[in-house]
Amino acid sequence: MALTFHTFKFLEKLKKNQIYFGQTLTIGRLNNLISYDDFDKLKINISNDVYADNILIKNFDLVSLNALDYSSFENADIIHDLNIPIKNEKKQFDTVIDFGTSEHVFDVAQCLKNISSLCKINGHIIHCLPANNNCGHGFWQFSPELFFSIYDNKNGFSETEIYLIDLFDKKYWYQINKQKIGDRLELNSAEPLYILVKTKKTGTNLYKDINQSDYIEQWQARDNSNVIRKNAASLLFKKVKDSIKLFFRKNKIFKNFYIKFEQIRLHDKNNFRSNKNLKKIKI
Repeated sequence: MALTFHTFKFLEKLKKNQIYFGQTLTIGRLNNLISYDDFDKLKINISNDVYADNILIKNFDLVSLNALDYSSFENADIIHDLNIPIKNEKKQFDTVIDFGTSEHVFDVAQCLKNISSLCKINGHIIHCLPANNNCGHGFWQFSPELFFSIYDNKNGFSETEIYLIDLFDKKYWYQINKQKIGDRLELNSAEPLYILVKTKKTGTNLYKDINQSDYIEQWQARDNSNVIRKNAASLLFKKVKDSIKLFFRKNKIFKNFYIKFEQIRLHDKNNFRSNKNLKKIKI
């Protein structure tokens, strides 16, 4: 749970977009992990504080700042196990920040429900969580589709934005556009990737019917008139292509080369830098 170069930049971006932070809750007390060089890049005063409280208050005009944690070992002022539902919460917040906690909670669905219940109507929820190549950091790594599915209008959320970040790249982020219905958004990388999420809570959280979109399409009964049929030329081309692939897979001389080629092709197709659903933006 930390304020870093990337999480500071994300809050800075949201502030420029007129997000009102107001009464803010952090899930876990945020450590200050901004390096001296990054303070210079961010153009803010260097802080040697262990915790990021003062940096947040000074730079983002917070009305108040509270922290929730499993125990008081880092002096959080709200103590609760996020595996357990929060009932009859006495206070809700304008902004709830989850910078690296949810991946450490076993019942992650209940954790996300608790985070939502702590946010006021018209308030904002902000996440920065591991997405790829951080196996062992926590219990979980998170896909964009999870948050596109949860933070949907039907569940009482709007204005959801999701970005993918390479922790080693401090020049660019990748804005993620929701994939077409029926498609699966698969992303791979050689680098550790984190996901940035911002959403606005607009109503009662239903958390119902959350499933992957490609399965939903398959489950739904579809009238034959709605099925897009390929023309004869497309079917012929596919048949020829499949025959060529089959030839290379069966041929002893070309088999190993073909398998390696296909692995590289699939990797490149799903690589986050070239995926059609991601837009590279300078930060």
